[in-house]
Amino acid sequence: MVRSSRRLFVLLGAPALAVAYSADSAMDRLLGYCAAPRRGLYPPETRGVGAAADVAANPTVFGGLLRREAPVSVLFEDAEYFAFRNVKPYARLAGLVIPKRRLYQDPDALARAELPLLEDLRAIALKIVAREEPAAFARGDFLLRFHRRPFNSVDHLHLHVLAPASEAPLWTSVVFFTGGLHAAALDAVLDRVRREPAGDDPPGGADVA
Repeated sequence: MVRSSRRLFVLLGAPALAVAYSADSAMDRLLGYCAAPRRGLYPPETRGVGAAADVAANPTVFGGLLRREAPVSVLFEDAEYFAFRNVKPYARLAGLVIPKRRLYQDPDALARAELPLLEDLRAIALKIVAREEPAAFARGDFLLRFHRRPFNSVDHLHLHVLAPASEAPLWTSVVFFTGGLHAAALDAVLDRVRREPAGDDPPGGADVA
């Protein structure tokens, strides 16, 4: 892979090397994911605790932001959700929308019980795009994407909000390619979840150890 990456760099430049590196890294992560034990969506140590205790116990960087342990540029906040600007410049508007209560980052495991959560994330994301990038919103020139496991860097469910998509760097297209290995479109996840039969379990009730 190293030799082929060097050839790509010579022939096509740094962007090709970045893609080659991404593919190599993606395969490593995918192999690790396949070897890992299956788990549920909700951390077992915080199941049944209140929202404040959940935030206090959140070990991720998002937990630190929720606790205001680091500077954060807030785009939206209410009792259940938090949105802020991403430090990674994926697009002119690069935001993240999260539920304050932690779920693992695994959009492919989201089920019918999480439908209200997904609809809330979508509504908040659209509100942010309409306010921050109105022209892109009017054109539909934005992306709402989840990184799939194991290609996420923070293990707390988060939705990427990117606009205008047409002006985003090449790397953004690679990382958030529609239908690709790395990312899932929010609307595709919603469509899948809406087709599932309604169950009786409350959110978190179908966790698998």
